[in-house]
Amino acid sequence: MTGDAIERPIVRPSQMTDTPRLTVAFAMFCQGYDPERPTDLRQMTTGIGGWDPDAPPTHELTLALGLWNAGGEGTVRCRLGMRRPGDDVELLGEGEAVVRDPGEMVILPLKFTLTFDRPGTYWAICEFNGDPLVEVPFTVSEEPAPAFDPAHTH
Repeated sequence: MTGDAIERPIVRPSQMTDTPRLTVAFAMFCQGYDPERPTDLRQMTTGIGGWDPDAPPTHELTLALGLWNAGGEGTVRCRLGMRRPGDDVELLGEGEAVVRDPGEMVILPLKFTLTFDRPGTYWAICEFNGDPLVEVPFTVSEEPAPAFDPAHTH
């Protein structure tokens, strides 16, 4: 490698840890998440438009996480927080998941309801065993929501 890149050794399976080590396969907000079809993310959303200060919207969302286990078997503790525009992170909930095998994908549908009290970018932040691993933005705008026009898709 050249330039300012930092070279790190590639972890080989024989170097995997005895405890879980999670990596992110996907992380996105969804509306109408169906647990019977955990990888069907057609209801993905990145935000809402038409925010009104006189009627701040409240939405039920799911932060769908797909995580690979690149380590050993064990329990991982997850904490979900939300950082509103201009604020610190507020804890929304926490829980545990068990991973058994290296290469196993763990799918966590983290459902919550949130009132979007101001426009801006909200950040969902997930920690696993105390380490921040996932940060996903959700934008709230006063501009009208974009309209879907199937005639302009290819």
